[in-house]
Amino acid sequence: MIELLDLKDRKLISELDFNARAPLSELGKKLGLSKQVVKYRIDKLQKKGIIKGFYSDINASKLGYEIFLVYLKFHNLTSKIETEFIRHISSQNYVGVNVSLNGLWDFCIGIWAKNSIHFKKIYQKIMRNYEKYVKSKTIMIETYFYYFKSRQILGGSNEVQVQMSQELRSFKLDEIDEILLDELSKNARISLVKLAEKTNMTANGIHNRIKRLEKENIVFGYRVMLDYSKLGFSHHRVFLHLDNLTTKKRKEIISFIGNQKQTVSITETIGYCELEFRSITKDINEFYELIEKIKKQFSEYIKEYNSILYFKFHETLNYFPISKKSKAQVVQSTGRASIIKKENTKLDSN
Repeated sequence: MIELLDLKDRKLISELDFNARAPLSELGKKLGLSKQVVKYRIDKLQKKGIIKGFYSDINASKLGYEIFLVYLKFHNLTSKIETEFIRHISSQNYVGVNVSLNGLWDFCIGIWAKNSIHFKKIYQKIMRNYEKYVKSKTIMIETYFYYFKSRQILGGSNEVQVQMSQELRSFKLDEIDEILLDELSKNARISLVKLAEKTNMTANGIHNRIKRLEKENIVFGYRVMLDYSKLGFSHHRVFLHLDNLTTKKRKEIISFIGNQKQTVSITETIGYCELEFRSITKDINEFYELIEKIKKQFSEYIKEYNSILYFKFHETLNYFPISKKSKAQVVQSTGRASIIKKENTKLDSN
């Protein structure tokens, strides 16, 4: 039901994606609207459930983490236990993706971990009371990401908006950095004033901090979380099992899939498959036409494909699931506040 959105709403959604922190005045200039009308339109899209929230793309690899995707097939899972399970998973640290599926699996959990041993410990801890309901599971490690704007909303180019590799590095965050990333991951549009209140810093100091995190490539961009089903779209994840793949051919396949207007992301993985992508399609016919187009183009390399349908995301995506919940309280202590005061002076002078 994309037709239910007028051109201004479609442009607004497109502007917000990858730039969700844009001020209302900036958005208004691009749309030819007052900032009051822009705010009204954003609020309306949120009330309708089309916009579920705003989150930040945060580079796990720059912080020394890998992303493990765990796909679960359940058995003997009652509605009551499922509700408990979803609530439990939503409350866990290290869990960034938490979504119900239709298809080959029933559920997907995205876990941030420093290595395979760390992942095992996290998984065993959070699944301790629920592993007995798991009939089977499949684990993948994400390595490279390519994210695109949804061209089904407005059209536009196939330019990659975000490209991320999982070459692990260790950028050291301090307490203030962690609070900022935690807050930005929950609400990318949170104001500098509110962030300043949460950290005991000045708005100017916060602004400089955020710019540094962007410059260090820790924050890629600020995204809008959409409920595509409210717009009449189906949201699939497709898993491609590839063979006889050279580096050149891999790039060719990625380029071809990225050029399709239905594609919103491509991921290279280790484990279940070699390549996967997410698609937004108007109906099942468009989805199968997309698959056939890709299979026809690369028939000698694609051994098999599988797909799942995203059913429901539980909580807005959290791309900083490693924050320590006590940090917000820590900065209120007298000792820490004095340290922050000194840093305010330093940052404000930059």
